[in-house]
Amino acid sequence: MPIISISRGSYHRGREVAQAVAETLRYECISRGSLLENSDEFDIPEIKLMPNVKHAAQVLERFSFGRERFINYMSSSLLRFLKKDNHVYHGLAGQFFVEGVRHVIKIRIIADLDERVASEAERKHISKDDARLQLIQDDEERRKWAMLLYGIDISDPSCYDMVLNISTMGVEEAVELIRQCANFSCYQATAESTRKIQDLALMAEVKAALFDYPQAGVYVDRGAVRVQVKVPEEQGHIIQRRMETILQGLDGIESTEIQVSYYY
Repeated sequence: MPIISISRGSYHRGREVAQAVAETLRYECISRGSLLENSDEFDIPEIKLMPNVKHAAQVLERFSFGRERFINYMSSSLLRFLKKDNHVYHGLAGQFFVEGVRHVIKIRIIADLDERVASEAERKHISKDDARLQLIQDDEERRKWAMLLYGIDISDPSCYDMVLNISTMGVEEAVELIRQCANFSCYQATAESTRKIQDLALMAEVKAALFDYPQAGVYVDRGAVRVQVKVPEEQGHIIQRRMETILQGLDGIESTEIQVSYYY
């Protein structure tokens, strides 16, 4: 069965659709928020809510190689689930983490702005003008955040297999369309696509394990791991042995090659 990745605009029913799809297909449902809640480093409001990209980026800069660490954490945490298939993920830029995996249905949930404004005004007890301004700002912040981290414009429909307007069809109809799509042969897992997501998951695990070396290049092909890292010459052998020890504790590695080069 395929993996379902659902993206949405701010504050409008993406979670509801995702949970209903998971229930219908008897899938597990995970979210960006649930992944961050399990993080000791990134479970902070600026990152979880993305109220201001500039501020959130400054928070990441508190960490050495903060952007790389955040992506590595999200990749390893998410792919640990998705490599098992039968999961619905709803969150920002899910397609980034499963690039090249055939058995993923990438969906964007949208709704008419006026409907979103009315819903947001009622939810927050604010005027429609204030709600409209806030929604427009929030959508732009989410778009900029995805572009900053992943280089993806989440508003671009070409990033998705389906864009569903639930103002037109409603949640139940959207869920039914996704259920039907999940049965299409073109989205079923194959040996090749299964191996692809397993390699992506292993690569993410290796990068997360080597968090002290965020600039190391990691490549995985059918469980064979190759790491390329540039270090001071006097530390080369020590770092290579340290990496070998770290990687010995990871499941799924068929072979390991660590290529060390030196700074001039």
